[in-house]
Amino acid sequence: MNLSKLSDKLGPIITGTAILTLASLITRLIGFFYRMFLSANFGEEGMGIYQLTSPVLALTYALCISGFQTAISKYVAAKEGRGQHRSSAYTLFLGLFFSMLLSIPCTIIIYMNADFIGEYLLSEIRTAPLVRIIALSIPLSCVHSCLNGYFLGCKKAAISASTQLLEQIARVLSVFIICNLLTSKGQTPPLSIAATGLLIGEGVSTLLSVILFTLSAGRNNANTQIPFIKEMPDLTVNLLKMAFIININRIIVNIFASTETILLPQSLEKYGLTSANALSLYGVLCGMVLPLLLFPNALTGSISVMLLPTISEASEKNQTERIKTITNKTFFFCFGLGLLCMFFFLTTGKYLGQTMFHSEIAGEYIVKLSFICPLLYLSSALGSILNGKGKTIQCLITQVLGLVIRIIFLLFLIPLHGINAYILGLIMSQFVSTTVSLIFLKKTIYT
Repeated sequence: MNLSKLSDKLGPIITGTAILTLASLITRLIGFFYRMFLSANFGEEGMGIYQLTSPVLALTYALCISGFQTAISKYVAAKEGRGQHRSSAYTLFLGLFFSMLLSIPCTIIIYMNADFIGEYLLSEIRTAPLVRIIALSIPLSCVHSCLNGYFLGCKKAAISASTQLLEQIARVLSVFIICNLLTSKGQTPPLSIAATGLLIGEGVSTLLSVILFTLSAGRNNANTQIPFIKEMPDLTVNLLKMAFIININRIIVNIFASTETILLPQSLEKYGLTSANALSLYGVLCGMVLPLLLFPNALTGSISVMLLPTISEASEKNQTERIKTITNKTFFFCFGLGLLCMFFFLTTGKYLGQTMFHSEIAGEYIVKLSFICPLLYLSSALGSILNGKGKTIQCLITQVLGLVIRIIFLLFLIPLHGINAYILGLIMSQFVSTTVSLIFLKKTIYT
């Protein structure tokens, strides 16, 4: 009987991890071919310019979306666990309402001020057309993300995975088709097509999410739950409280990360590179090398997603030994996977850079950054365990600490020693943040 109950509990976790991992691996694989295509069509400088727009997406997502997605997932799971299917839909609508309340004004402000953002905040006026297109994707991303939170709360990982996969396919196909149409007419494809692909991908995945929600909601007509008017005050307070805390944490982290993104090309110019060369190096490092190194993180990332509720449940039941066992196994698995990947990238990095990206520089950076893999794959899992124990402040401290170290390198060492100083800063910051996470875990779990 105990084995049966254990199987029932672990079944959704294992299945959800497998589904999310498979979707993530396929999505990342498509993403690599996509980046190779973008690199061939727009060059390393174009990749750098496109990558500069990432802070706009990251900050708007942190402000308008991420907290509501997580809160919806949490409270939908609670409603579904009690069989209150219609109430879980109420939770989605409430969270989506507040998320859209922020997303729409944010879209208008960014669209109207794209030139200012490009020239003065991103320090590259050529990003302005891309920023305008990206702004239009924010409300779509809001709807798509909130619905994904609902599906995860309902333990429908397959739906969440399918919309994620379709988004990537739609983005890549649209950019590929538009570029080939323009090339066949003798025209040079503009870089803004890459942002257009992002918008199309969000639109297609949002449409699919809405259709799937409509179909699934139609099957849950039984209404044995509390009327919406009666439960709305408490639900609103709980949703907003949780979303606010998560948003504040994400905004702080993204402000630091955005500062890093903007400072890197500027610091390389102070080292003596031209603007074009600085953007090219930035495009190689952040648009090619880091995504490749993060490819195996699809597995550890999926494990991290499923770890949080498992640790939370064990913590509520005071199952200390179970938490220790999970933590130990997670540590050895993620660190071991990181070591294997480190040796793989260390020995094949130059070949991968030349074969995948036709860039000797990319191959050189893959080799140098291979040492970050064990720390990189471990950190996300440690963060999920800390969050599962309710240590959100400690997670924020570790993230900010790592980013502060990288910014110090950007301000003081890169102007003197170039891109190698940034690579060293990445490795050191990851080492410090991972070590601090382990210290927090030791104090939380083992004492």
